[in-house]
Amino acid sequence: SHLCTPNAILKVHTYLFLLVFFSAEDYSCGGLLSSSSGTLQSPFYPRNYPNNADCVWEIQVESNFRVTLTFTDIQMEGGRCLSDYVEIYDGPLHSSPLLGKICSGYYPTYTSSSNLLSVRFHSNSRYTYRGFQANYYSTLADDSTSKFYKQALLIYT
Repeated sequence: SHLCTPNAILKVHTYLFLLVFFSAEDYSCGGLLSSSSGTLQSPFYPRNYPNNADCVWEIQVESNFRVTLTFTDIQMEGGRCLSDYVEIYDGPLHSSPLLGKICSGYYPTYTSSSNLLSVRFHSNSRYTYRGFQANYYSTLADDSTSKFYKQALLIYT
């Protein structure tokens, strides 16, 4: 048959190569964020995020500070956040309390109880959307501030 000629097979191979090459954009996501403030966002934001993404950011600030994370945009597959979502943990991933799991709607703010906050973004193999963007900043912990003043009072009295 004329479908199995070397020329036809070469055309099919070229097509498949181009399909795979141009549909699989390289991206990296997640990692350690150690600045006192910054931004994190889903891969390719504000373009649609890829399927099957699993990104984990660990935000670690100075030891006497807390992390405050504020979402400025979020658009994912909605519902009960079973398919695509962002999870926020109060410390290291999975070994710490889950502060929230979000996928659409309002833009919440979270604050850690220590100097570490973990954020996980997950997408499944179906639909993709714009994703999310969030800003974080560090604030001096209340308890360390009061300890500092107590020590200062002891020194100066």
